[in-house]
Formats: sequence, C-alpha cells, structure tokens
Amino acid sequence: MSSYTMSNGEYVSQSVLEGRVTRAKAELVRNQFEEHGYNFCEQCGRSSGVRLDCSHDISVKKAKDNGMAEQCWNVGNMTILCRKCHEEKDGLNFQFTNQ
Repeated sequence: MSSYTMSNGEYVSQSVLEGRVTRAKAELVRNQFEEHGYNFCEQCGRSSGVRLDCSHDISVKKAKDNGMAEQCWNVGNMTILCRKCHEEKDGLNFQFTNQ
C-alpha cells in the first residue's frame, strides 16, 4: 500500500488520503453553499446547467511527490470550477472520461 509524507514528517496511506480529500471537497462545496445560497464556478461565475469540480491549486500529484500530502485535503488549496474552467486551468480534457 502506498503512503505519502506530510510536511511534519508523518505518513498517510493512500486510502486515508483519499477519504480526507473526499471530505474536504464536500466541505468546500457545503461552505460555498452556506455562504452564498448556491454553488458556482469561482472563476467565471456560472452556476446553472454546468458540472462543478473541486480543483487543487497545488496538484495532488505535486503535493504527494513533494512531501506535503496534507495539501491534498486542505480546503484552502481547492477552488470550485466549472468543467470548462477546470480543463483550461489544469490543461485537462474530460471529453473522453467518465468524470
């Protein structure tokens, strides 16, 4: 099983990391809804009829590779983006994936 280092030197397993990321994403979406009454893309402002993603400012791969795994579940390291803005920001192509 894979484990990753946090900046304090402690290790976290892949399964624990994934669970924390899932909870952090839910918290981010919930916080935005509680503050504004709806969810929207933080970049372009679109809200209806679009899929919203939680994008990491420091990528999960970079955080894991650089010994700062806690950034994977840090709500302050995430931005709510519509799929189009997420693709543009991270150079992704979701067209052929099930995401």
